[in-house]
Amino acid sequence: MADALANLATTMALGENESTKVHECHRWVIPGLLDLQINKSHHTSVRVIEEEDWRQPLIEYLEHGKLPEDPRQRTDIKRRAPRFIFYKGTLFRRSFKGLFLRCLDKEEAHQAMEEAHFVSCGAHQSGPKLHFCIKRMGYY
Repeated sequence: MADALANLATTMALGENESTKVHECHRWVIPGLLDLQINKSHHTSVRVIEEEDWRQPLIEYLEHGKLPEDPRQRTDIKRRAPRFIFYKGTLFRRSFKGLFLRCLDKEEAHQAMEEAHFVSCGAHQSGPKLHFCIKRMGYY
């Protein structure tokens, strides 16, 4: 968020007689606990855009047969879907050895990488080794 705010501030370098409109959102960059006086005409707010979960199109296709509107995404989903299974609310991917690996969202993936990188598989593994360790833990 700080990078987005800095980029926005650098693009808004205006002269004395220039003005622009900045749309506000209701999520504050500055925590509400701080007692700061903010001049309403000179503050900027940043809108957080939620990222789409990579698993959602596969789940919708496997569970309901729905495909995205984009032809490229349709082809990609149809090509990848036979390797996945949606069972009891969880998406799994079939590995080459026939094991089912639980598909993780972004936050769970960061936790699994941190665990594999620092704890269970030894210290500071490289990318391919980290990938192998995460698969060995049963995750995709």
